[in-house]
Amino acid sequence: MRRVVKTMVAATAVAAVGVLMPGGASARPASVSTPDSPAAVRQAALDGSLTRTHRTIKLCPEKSGNKYLPTGCGVSMVAASSDASKPLESKGPVGLGPADLARAFHLPDSPGKAGTIGIIAFGATPTLAADLAKYREAYGLPACTEASGCLKIVGQHGGKPPAPIGLPLLNKADEGLAGESTLDVDMASAACPRCKIRVVEISPLLVIPQYAYLPAATAKAMDDAVDTAIGLGANSVSLSYVVGNGVQPGIATGTLAKRLHHPGVAIVASAGDHGIQTGTAHQVWPQEVPWVTSAGGVQLASNDGGKTFTKSVWDTGSALNDGAYWSASSACSDYIAPANGQPKSVAAHCGGHRASSDVSAAAVNLSIYDTYLPASGGAGGWGVALGTSASAPYLAGLYARAGTSGVDGPNTVYAAGSGSIEDVTTGTSMPNGAADCTKAKLATALCVAGPGWDGPTGVGVPHGLGAF
Repeated sequence: MRRVVKTMVAATAVAAVGVLMPGGASARPASVSTPDSPAAVRQAALDGSLTRTHRTIKLCPEKSGNKYLPTGCGVSMVAASSDASKPLESKGPVGLGPADLARAFHLPDSPGKAGTIGIIAFGATPTLAADLAKYREAYGLPACTEASGCLKIVGQHGGKPPAPIGLPLLNKADEGLAGESTLDVDMASAACPRCKIRVVEISPLLVIPQYAYLPAATAKAMDDAVDTAIGLGANSVSLSYVVGNGVQPGIATGTLAKRLHHPGVAIVASAGDHGIQTGTAHQVWPQEVPWVTSAGGVQLASNDGGKTFTKSVWDTGSALNDGAYWSASSACSDYIAPANGQPKSVAAHCGGHRASSDVSAAAVNLSIYDTYLPASGGAGGWGVALGTSASAPYLAGLYARAGTSGVDGPNTVYAAGSGSIEDVTTGTSMPNGAADCTKAKLATALCVAGPGWDGPTGVGVPHGLGAF
């Protein structure tokens, strides 16, 4: 790819953006017989079995040939049982919705403060406002429209947002990026129904530099978008994309990292969906930055119809995913300072350096309403999404709902008492659990959930709003 960059820039743009097309699902029908009736899917989403019976479609895969590209959105869709190349579609909501999540995380009935959530997105979603209206109406949330000023969608610097790529060969890229944006605004709405939402869309062409292993240009665009969101009033910002450090590890400690330091504004970034990330080569930005809250992911499961939920590390397994194993990422830096407020006992797992994640939220079986499907076709509608891309906007919503005057990175999360955080002690983010950490000469806590902090889930999940 580097040779092409030097001699054929236009062709590189097409090829690189094309890497973001859905590629995590098999083209053949799934070998399961579970019907996709709304009742059956709803039950499977509640009890946590849905991704064990249905394949999943990775909207923004991070692999090209044999090259690992730790870049892109961390979102997947549950596939239809009859055709694993297409997202499951339903006429009504079937995944976990706002009320389910509120019960799972013991949120108060009081709506809290009416903050403003910034959503940083790549690409354009023509149906975003209409689809968000449908999601909020179905779940009884107050309307949030562009006409009222509650919702605003702008470009990287605050002007007109970009248009979809619009080329037939790249429809899958458009669809994947749009799915990410749709999940983000749905999760932000679920966390804080009264909050305003500011979506800042970056040109999809700015995903290209990272595929040449030069991610600084992409990171700069994200910094610009964060500044725009804050300028529009955001007191929390969700970054659900991850950028691989590649050959530019300085983006984690230099100016590009410092630009994300906004005391009094919560900057929340997805940890990623690939289990343990070790060393400079596999570290991902910006969740590694000390003043950014790294959002891990858990799976919720209920045996009483959604009244109560257990929590465990989110992972898909590999049996129905053609050998791919997706799970909540954890990371151990070898050169970055500990996160703001991170205790020495946590940083000690990484030789005194930054350890992540910091805190988690639900990352699987989540309801989403999306009608922009230029590649897979169909009318779209209600589907089920998964990935730590859901965790970041949800946690950003909780920060905005609680108020962020004392926030400086994950400091309040680490300072929170046990009554504000629920520890998650079951599950692993690696196929072989502790053995994978041992093989990599890492502390077991980086791969396996246990009492106290662990890599896949951080300190745990919210129990009310006290940690924010």
